[in-house]
Parts: sequence; structure tokens; C-alpha cells
Amino acid sequence: MIKRLAGLVLGFGVVTQGWACACGCGVFDVGLPGLPVSGMNDQVSLQYSFMNQNWNHSGASGQVGALNPDKQIGTNFYTLYGQHMFNDNWGVEAMLPYWTRTFTTDTSGVPGQVNPSPSIRSANISSLSDLRVMGMYTGFSKDKSSGLTFGLKLPTGPVNPAPLIDRDTAPGTGTTDLLLGYYSMGNFSANWGWFSQGTWRHALDHYQGYKPGDSLNTVAGVTWNAIEASTHVIPMMQVNALWRARDQGGGDALYGNLNSGYANLFLAPGALIDLSRHWQANTSVYLPLYRYANGDQLVPHWMVNAGITYLF
Repeated sequence: MIKRLAGLVLGFGVVTQGWACACGCGVFDVGLPGLPVSGMNDQVSLQYSFMNQNWNHSGASGQVGALNPDKQIGTNFYTLYGQHMFNDNWGVEAMLPYWTRTFTTDTSGVPGQVNPSPSIRSANISSLSDLRVMGMYTGFSKDKSSGLTFGLKLPTGPVNPAPLIDRDTAPGTGTTDLLLGYYSMGNFSANWGWFSQGTWRHALDHYQGYKPGDSLNTVAGVTWNAIEASTHVIPMMQVNALWRARDQGGGDALYGNLNSGYANLFLAPGALIDLSRHWQANTSVYLPLYRYANGDQLVPHWMVNAGITYLF
């Protein structure tokens, strides 16, 4: 299993959209693909993710949509990822996300109140998001089955791409964020493998009065390798847990940032597919098991991710 994972996309956050996002988009930032291991010196990956946030959620349950001025956030995320190992123990990776987003809101609405005369407007944006540059250390064991990741999210994405876009839904946060993570993997048996990964993010500064809340993103999963030889497919199942603290400042500061911060749990079935010696594909569907949203926030009913990787 560990040897097989060396052929996957390396890096701790391949399927990433950046951190400025309403309830839940950080789910793609850890897990397969994206589990860092040694074994391939250079890799390039293009990952696509889709999330349609159109369901108002407050606390642990859905709420009447009229209580939330925001009506829909539909986003396509495209992430270009590259990775290079300097030697068996040290590597570097970079991730550049690109967003296309439609944001629909009631410009005269007030959070928590029903507006009898809504004024619905929409904004469309297409933009690069915040760049990540990471290092990784994989030298804790001979099989490279565990390691650490560390680096920065840089403020390269725009923070005010359109008048309607809030700071927590813009492609960029405007802040430089510290990123620290770990990974571990192993085998239960010849046919079953396991993996775990986590990432903590902390903004090191404010920008225009806004600072995104700290976040912790963890994943645990299993792979079934029994049919790989005959089908070139490895089914997998992972559970993703996300926690994010309330933001500071930004468009929600008027309400004390009550409508930011969340805790989510997703179940994500998927598969890894060997297309050839150098090419691999991946796909996953994310289904919510539990959510808790502070205030009123838009959440998706489901999310999807797919990608393709070239292994040098």
C-alpha cells in the first residue's frame, strides 16, 4: 500500500481552493489525492472541484432561506499543483488555485430577519486565488510512511474582485497564513490500506481590518487494493473533519462576525485510477455527515472533486 501511494499526487493540499470561503470549502485541502510520500521526484497535477452552496444552515440544522441575505454561492475550483523532491527526505510543492464563482445575495437583507422586499443581485468572478508554497519532510522512517508539511499561503488572490463579494467569499484573504501539517499511512493487510492527514492554518496578519479564523482540517481513510491488478482501480473511502474559528472584521463585522466559523464532517467515497505508467486519475464525492454553522451560512448538499496527475 505505501509503495502504491508513491504514485499518487504528492503534497498536502492538492485540491485546494484557498481559505476565504463560506462554510466548508476547505474540505478538499487534505486527503487522497494529496497525501505526501516520497517515491517520485517530480509531479504535476490539475484538480477540479465543484461546490454549490444554496442551502441555509444555522447551528446543526437547516433553516429558512429567507433568514440569510446570501442565496447562492456556486464555485468551480481549478488547482495546478507541482512537486519536487530534492532527496529522499526533503521536498517542496506549490499550489495555484483558480476560481470561477457566482454569488447571489439580497443587497437589502439583514441576517436573521425576513426581508419582505428583497433586492436580489448577482456577481460573477473569475480569478486566481492565494498561492501556497510548502516544504515537506518525509524522513521519519525508511518507508516514508509518515512526515510533516510546513509553509505559507501567500496573499496573491484579489480581496475585492466585485462590489457584492464579501471578504469571506473573495478569492484572496489578503493575509499571509502559516500552514502546518502531518501525514501517516500504512497497511491493515495485503488488500487494505489506511491513511491519515491533518492541516492547521493560522493567519499571521490582518488586511483591511479582516483576518480569517484559524482552521483545522483532518482526514482518515482506507483503500481497497484487491482489484487493482485486474482493473487498475483502487476504491477508497475517507472521512473529512473541518473546524474553523470565527473571522475578525470584514463584511460580517457589523454583526460581530456571528455568521462565520463552522464544524463539518464529510464522508467521501472515491477511486484512484491508473491510466498508464505516468498518468493517474482520481475522483471523490463529498457527502455531509454533520454540520454546525455559527449564525446563518450557506452550505452545499454535496461536493465533487476530480483530477489527473502526470508522474515524471
